[in-house]
Amino acid sequence: MHTLFYLIDKDSAARVLSELPRFYIWTGWLAFAIFVPLAVTSMDFAQRMMGPWWKWLQRWTYAAAVLTLLHWAGLHEFRNPLGAILHFAPLAALEAYRVWYWHLRPPRRQANPG
Repeated sequence: MHTLFYLIDKDSAARVLSELPRFYIWTGWLAFAIFVPLAVTSMDFAQRMMGPWWKWLQRWTYAAAVLTLLHWAGLHEFRNPLGAILHFAPLAALEAYRVWYWHLRPPRRQANPG
Protein backbone atom coordinates (compact mmCIF):
# COMPACT_ATOMS: atom_id res chain seq x y z
CA MET A 1 0.00 0.00 0.00
CA HIS A 2 2.86 2.36 0.84
CA THR A 3 4.35 1.95 -2.64
CA LEU A 4 0.96 2.29 -4.32
CA PHE A 5 0.21 5.54 -2.51
CA TYR A 6 3.69 6.83 -3.36
CA LEU A 7 3.12 6.12 -7.06
CA ILE A 8 -0.33 7.73 -6.98
CA ASP A 9 1.10 10.80 -5.23
CA LYS A 10 3.89 11.24 -7.79
CA ASP A 11 1.42 10.87 -10.67
CA SER A 12 4.05 10.16 -13.36
CA ALA A 13 6.97 7.86 -14.05
CA ALA A 14 9.20 10.86 -14.77
CA ARG A 15 8.65 12.25 -11.26
CA VAL A 16 9.32 8.83 -9.72
CA LEU A 17 12.54 8.42 -11.73
CA SER A 18 13.69 11.95 -10.89
CA GLU A 19 13.63 11.05 -7.17
CA LEU A 20 15.48 7.77 -7.59
CA PRO A 21 18.97 9.14 -6.71
CA ARG A 22 17.78 10.09 -3.22
CA PHE A 23 19.10 7.69 -0.59
CA TYR A 24 15.77 7.04 1.08
CA ILE A 25 14.07 6.38 -2.28
CA TRP A 26 16.48 3.82 -3.69
CA THR A 27 16.74 1.98 -0.36
CA GLY A 28 12.95 1.74 -0.34
CA TRP A 29 12.79 0.50 -3.92
CA LEU A 30 15.55 -2.02 -3.30
CA ALA A 31 13.77 -3.34 -0.20
CA PHE A 32 10.55 -3.55 -2.21
CA ALA A 33 12.36 -5.46 -4.99
CA ILE A 34 13.56 -7.97 -2.41
CA PHE A 35 10.16 -8.30 -0.71
CA VAL A 36 8.29 -9.14 -3.95
CA PRO A 37 9.96 -12.53 -4.60
CA LEU A 38 9.78 -13.28 -0.88
CA ALA A 39 6.03 -12.70 -0.89
CA VAL A 40 5.51 -14.67 -4.10
CA THR A 41 7.38 -17.68 -2.72
CA SER A 42 6.05 -17.61 0.83
CA MET A 43 3.50 -20.39 0.34
CA ASP A 44 4.08 -24.09 1.05
CA PHE A 45 3.87 -24.94 -2.67
CA ALA A 46 6.81 -22.65 -3.48
CA GLN A 47 8.80 -24.13 -0.61
CA ARG A 48 8.31 -27.63 -1.99
CA MET A 49 9.08 -26.58 -5.58
CA MET A 50 12.22 -24.61 -4.71
CA GLY A 51 13.66 -27.12 -2.26
CA PRO A 52 16.78 -25.79 -0.51
CA TRP A 53 16.77 -22.63 -2.65
CA TRP A 54 13.66 -21.47 -0.82
CA LYS A 55 15.61 -21.06 2.43
CA TRP A 56 18.37 -19.18 0.57
CA LEU A 57 15.81 -16.78 -0.88
CA GLN A 58 14.03 -16.29 2.46
CA ARG A 59 17.31 -15.22 4.06
CA TRP A 60 17.14 -12.08 1.91
CA THR A 61 14.56 -10.92 4.46
CA TYR A 62 17.44 -9.65 6.61
CA ALA A 63 18.78 -7.42 3.82
CA ALA A 64 15.28 -6.12 3.11
CA ALA A 65 14.75 -5.37 6.80
CA VAL A 66 17.99 -3.37 7.03
CA LEU A 67 17.14 -1.50 3.83
CA THR A 68 13.71 -0.71 5.27
CA LEU A 69 15.34 0.67 8.42
CA LEU A 70 17.67 2.83 6.31
CA HIS A 71 14.74 3.93 4.14
CA TRP A 72 12.79 5.12 7.17
CA ALA A 73 15.74 6.80 8.86
CA GLY A 74 16.86 8.42 5.60
CA LEU A 75 13.36 9.71 4.95
CA HIS A 76 13.67 11.67 8.17
CA GLU A 77 17.23 12.72 7.27
CA PHE A 78 18.68 10.71 10.15
CA ARG A 79 17.67 13.51 12.54
CA ASN A 80 15.57 11.25 14.72
CA PRO A 81 15.96 7.59 13.80
CA LEU A 82 14.23 6.51 17.02
CA GLY A 83 10.97 5.63 15.25
CA ALA A 84 12.76 3.37 12.79
CA ILE A 85 14.85 1.79 15.55
CA LEU A 86 11.77 1.14 17.71
CA HIS A 87 10.09 -0.68 14.84
CA PHE A 88 13.28 -2.57 14.02
CA ALA A 89 14.08 -3.53 17.65
CA PRO A 90 11.59 -6.42 17.95
CA LEU A 91 12.97 -7.96 14.77
CA ALA A 92 16.53 -7.55 16.04
CA ALA A 93 15.58 -9.04 19.42
CA LEU A 94 13.94 -12.07 17.80
CA GLU A 95 16.96 -12.59 15.58
CA ALA A 96 19.34 -12.30 18.54
CA TYR A 97 17.28 -14.91 20.40
CA ARG A 98 17.33 -17.20 17.36
CA VAL A 99 21.12 -16.93 17.07
CA TRP A 100 21.51 -17.60 20.78
CA TYR A 101 19.11 -20.55 20.73
CA TRP A 102 20.65 -22.31 17.72
CA HIS A 103 24.31 -21.37 18.04
CA LEU A 104 25.33 -19.99 21.45
CA ARG A 105 23.32 -21.63 24.19
CA PRO A 106 25.01 -24.35 26.20
CA PRO A 107 24.10 -27.86 25.08
CA ARG A 108 21.54 -29.69 27.18
CA ARG A 109 22.81 -32.49 29.33
CA GLN A 110 21.34 -35.87 28.64
CA ALA A 111 19.93 -37.67 31.66
CA ASN A 112 21.64 -40.97 32.39
CA PRO A 113 19.13 -43.76 31.94
CA GLY A 114 21.01 -45.45 34.80
